[in-house]
Parts: sequence; structure tokens; C-alpha cells
Amino acid sequence: MTEPKRLLLGILLATGAGWVLLVWMPLTKLGPAGPGGAPFGRAAIGGEIYAANGCASCHTQVVRPANLGSDIARGWGTHRTTPSEYREEHIVPLGVLRLGPDLANVGERRTDARWYYRLLYDPRTIFPGSLMPSYRYLYARVPLLGTPLPDALPLSGRDAPPHGFQVIPRPEARALVAYLLSLKRASSVENDHAQ
Repeated sequence: MTEPKRLLLGILLATGAGWVLLVWMPLTKLGPAGPGGAPFGRAAIGGEIYAANGCASCHTQVVRPANLGSDIARGWGTHRTTPSEYREEHIVPLGVLRLGPDLANVGERRTDARWYYRLLYDPRTIFPGSLMPSYRYLYARVPLLGTPLPDALPLSGRDAPPHGFQVIPRPEARALVAYLLSLKRASSVENDHAQ
């Protein structure tokens, strides 16, 4: 075998070995992405809105083990959070301080988008005394032409819009709610284990 052929063979073997060690083996360890992996579409945009609004400053997305907290007993998850649950996510807003509830599986616990819209508009109407800020800028006041739009908020009292108007979520609010509804880490891991 001539010297250039040996060199080429050595380069091919080194590249192949590197690919096996750095690409193929980790993929076989992690497995394919199961349902409930990284958010996509509107939910992915909502994840960016979640991060931009600093929601991770008050909410975590980590279910603590039973010996470190009551998350599992509260129904916030069926198992402690593992790093592999975040393997496909571009932004991982785990949070470091928990002033509000953990959101790792909030999409499993709360499935009604209207509940989230109401919470984001004025958290104190759902949780009196809540420290969560209002995200009213994610909503628009539009004229009421006949019957209210299906996603118009049922507001009353001081929150009610002027007569002839209704409050509807802007695309940013829809994306944020889609992101929150996509947070279903328990079913994602259970599906991965079933494969």
C-alpha cells in the first residue's frame, strides 16, 4: 500500500471512529424523540415569549424528587425531572426560584386555554393575592360587532371593557398559552420508556 493510500485510510478511519463516538453512540443512548419533545410551531414561539417575559424568574420546570419536596404528592409530576427530558429544547427555562407553581407538567394539569387566557390577563381574579404580574399587553380591545368572538374574555367589573368592545388574546398570548399547554413532561418520559 502506498503512502497516500495509507494516509487516506487513516483519515477515513479517524473520521468514522469520531462519528461513531460523538454522533451515533449518544443518539442510541438518548433514543428517538418521543411525543411531547421540544415544542414546535406556535408553542415554540410561546417558549420564546415565556423566556422574554422572565417567567422562569418565578416558575420552575423541574419536578423535585420525593425526598426534596412535595411536587409528586401535589400531582405536579409522576416522577422527578431528568436531564433527558430537555434534550431537544433550544431554550430550557428551568428556573431557579419557585415563587409560583412548578410548570413542568402544567399542560397535563390544566388543559383549558381559556383558563390560561384569564390567568394571564389578571391573575388575581383566579388567585386572590397572587404576586404574578398581569400581562394585559398580550391582549387587544376590539369592537364588538354582533356576538362576541369565541376567544373573547368574559370580563366583568373593573376588568370589563367599555360598552361595544371585547378583549381578545393577541397572537403572542395564543403562542404563550400554546407553550404552556405543551408542557407535558410526564407523558413524554412515559412514552419514551414504553418504546
